[in-house]
Amino acid sequence: MKQRIQQVFLILVLAWLGISAHADEPEPMLLSATAQGKNMDQAVFALGQAIVKHKYSFVRQQAIDARLVPYAEEVRSVRLVYFCEFAKMDRVLRLDPRGAQLMPCRVTLVETPAGVDLIAVNPAWITQNIPTLHGECQELKRDYQAILDEASQ
Repeated sequence: MKQRIQQVFLILVLAWLGISAHADEPEPMLLSATAQGKNMDQAVFALGQAIVKHKYSFVRQQAIDARLVPYAEEVRSVRLVYFCEFAKMDRVLRLDPRGAQLMPCRVTLVETPAGVDLIAVNPAWITQNIPTLHGECQELKRDYQAILDEASQ
């Protein structure tokens, strides 16, 4: 019986250490995925499909320097794609007006020789010190990563 109690205690201690070690991991600043072998048009199309599949609305896409230079001179190898889930946006804004900094969701696409990198700022990283928003942004982070992963396939 004593040995059984020691085993249970050891399991509980190991579980607690595992949970506390995971809780101390800092949030990464960026979320990313690479669409190997895709060009910009293919990557934007795949990203748009992934956005809609995850029940978000596509808002717009633009060159990174749109409206800063004449249209003919815009950089075509870096694009911004904006999307939103309006019910989530409403919920976040009701929790804390600072949530407006996160809306709409945005992914930056950068064309490289190997394909297209899809990069987004991690909303859970932004809200690490804002308890009212952090839970919602953990969910948003999971959505971002799922969308990036799907779009990069």
